[in-house]
Amino acid sequence: MVDYISRPDDPDIPPPYDFPGVTIMSFRLPAKVADLQKLCDQQLNIGSLQQRGFEYRAFLDFVDMEIVTYPKMLFAEAPYANWGFASQQELYFRIYVWKFWSIGGLLFPDPVPEWFIPFIFVDNSWSMISGRNVIGFPKVMARFSPTPVLNANPFQISAAVLALKHHTPSTRLDWHRLLTINPTGAAAPAAPGGLWPWIGLEASIADPLLDELLQELLTFAPDAVSTVQLKQFRDPSNLTDACYQAVIRTPFTLSNLHPPKPLPPATITVDRYASLDIPKSLGFRAGVPLQPMLQFQLTLDMSMGNATTLFVNS
Repeated sequence: MVDYISRPDDPDIPPPYDFPGVTIMSFRLPAKVADLQKLCDQQLNIGSLQQRGFEYRAFLDFVDMEIVTYPKMLFAEAPYANWGFASQQELYFRIYVWKFWSIGGLLFPDPVPEWFIPFIFVDNSWSMISGRNVIGFPKVMARFSPTPVLNANPFQISAAVLALKHHTPSTRLDWHRLLTINPTGAAAPAAPGGLWPWIGLEASIADPLLDELLQELLTFAPDAVSTVQLKQFRDPSNLTDACYQAVIRTPFTLSNLHPPKPLPPATITVDRYASLDIPKSLGFRAGVPLQPMLQFQLTLDMSMGNATTLFVNS
């Protein structure tokens, strides 16, 4: 291990971070477990099971699409704590995954499910760079309309990303609409009960063992939340090689959670492009308005701790 060469203009600021007063708009969309498992196998179950000693499994047929407003993103440790703060809008698709340990040829589940975020978009370049390079989140830049999106009236929100519509020599990388939230004339849904981010999970898990583990989690550690993601860097000397590839776990602490509030009825439409096809990856139709299975808004304080490297593929 060698010392990191720091520069004052370097946005690669490491955790921990504090996020006070975050507001989340959450929309639960249908998905296909087989497609979600493909993402797990591609990005989390790298190397071999014997090398890792664990594997991740998708176990629910939905994803949570969430738009998050961060009034302040604070760097929590010196010297960065005295530098200032950042703000941003964020959009991601979040999957629940369960880690199974390989012991004596058998697989045993961890006590706590985790999040896997295969798609995440932000409108802050420092957040994008530090999220990718330090933590491993696959953040890319986005544009949100309106800005800020919080309390949009009418409840109509869109996000655009840089994408290639087709893979041809004449296709120009340009801004294209990724997602649209449109109001509908339906009756407003009631606010769900429960504690974010576990809202609605109790009735969704068919496996008795996993359901029992979830119930224990909700009883004894309801704020136990962590993400798992792939962190990798491409080898510049070879088209197909990575010079570093690892599975990273990042813990979050939740506090000051306000009760969920209902959001106006809406549909979600996600578009597809040659360079970005979220519908195909998650298992729903592109360009078709989707009715969320669950939707709500809430405010909380959140902090991110130091990440842990679970496995390095070498």
